[in-house]
Amino acid sequence: MSNLLKSASETNILIVDDTPDNLRLLAKMLESHGYIIRKSLNGRMALQAAYRHPPDLILLDINMPEMNGYEVCQQLKASKITDQIPIIFISALDQINDKLQAFEVGGQDYITKPFEELEVLMRVKNQLLIKQQYQQLLEQNQRLEHEIQERLKAEAEIRELSLTDELTGLYNRRGFFWQANQQFKILQRIQMFCYVLFVDIDGLKQINDSLGHEIGDKMIVDTAQILKQTFRDSDIIARLGGDEFVILVHVKSRNTDEIYPRLQTNIDRFNQEHNYPYQLSISVGVSQSALNENVSLEQLIEEADKLMYEDKCAKRLGNHLALTWYRPTKGSDRLLRSK
Repeated sequence: MSNLLKSASETNILIVDDTPDNLRLLAKMLESHGYIIRKSLNGRMALQAAYRHPPDLILLDINMPEMNGYEVCQQLKASKITDQIPIIFISALDQINDKLQAFEVGGQDYITKPFEELEVLMRVKNQLLIKQQYQQLLEQNQRLEHEIQERLKAEAEIRELSLTDELTGLYNRRGFFWQANQQFKILQRIQMFCYVLFVDIDGLKQINDSLGHEIGDKMIVDTAQILKQTFRDSDIIARLGGDEFVILVHVKSRNTDEIYPRLQTNIDRFNQEHNYPYQLSISVGVSQSALNENVSLEQLIEEADKLMYEDKCAKRLGNHLALTWYRPTKGSDRLLRSK
C-alpha cells in the first residue's frame, strides 16, 4: 500500500524538542530520505508553526519546559486546524503509564530515546500512510454522499415526471390519483364536503385541424393556467390527457353556486384580453360527495364526466344554459347545466 503515500519531497514534518541535538539528529534522519523538516524548540513555537502552516506529521517531545508535550498535544487536538494531524511522541520515558497518557491525550504512536533510525522511519511512514488512507476514505465518502444526493435528485425528478403532465405542469392521470385518493380518504374521515370537476376544452380538434397542433397545445396550456388561477393551491388539478382536466376541491359546505361563475369569469376575461383566432370555451361537469354516504372518487369522476358530456351536447344544440341542481343517485350531488 506504500504507493498510496505522497512523495517524501511533498511531505512536511514538524519536530518539537527542547534539545537541539535531538532536533538535529531526527532532522538528519528524515531529510536524508527526502522529507521536508521544520523544527521547534518549545511548545509555544510548535503551536504557532502548526497553526500557521499545518504539517503532515508532528514528532513531539514530552519533557519540555513551560509546556510539556501532553499539553501541546491537547491544544493541537482541540483546534479544527490541527486536530487531524498525526502525532508521534518522542521521549526517554519508557514507563507504561507515560505511553498510556500519550495515547489518552491523542497521540498516535510513541518512540523512545535513543532513536533507532529504521524504527523512526518505519513509524513515520506508517503514520503518514494511515493519515493518507483516512483522507482517501473521507474523500470517497464525500464522493459517495454526492453521488447519493445526485441519485436522489434524479429519482425525485423521475418521480415528478411520472406524476406531472409535461405540457401543462399539472398533475397527470397517475399524479392525480396518487394525490387525490389520499386527500379524498382524509376528507371522508373528517366528514368534509368535496366536489369533482370534469373539464373538457370545446372545439380542440377543430383548432388542431384548422390552425395546427401548436395552437392547440397553447389552448391546452391556457386552459391549465386559468384552472390554476381559479382554484386554490390546496385543490388538486390534473390534465387527464388530451383536452380533459379534473379537479378535486374540498369545501366546508354544500354551497357550490360560485364554482362555474368564477371559472367562466376568468375565461371571459382571458378571451377579452387576448386577440387570438379562437375563443376559449370549456364544458364542465360537477359532482359532489355527501356526508355519511359511501361514494368513491372514481364514481365522482365518472359522474362528473357524464355531466360534462351533457353540457357539451347541450351547447351543440344551441341551448341557452343555466345552472341547476338535482340529485339522481344516492351518494352524490350533481350540478347540471340544463335549460
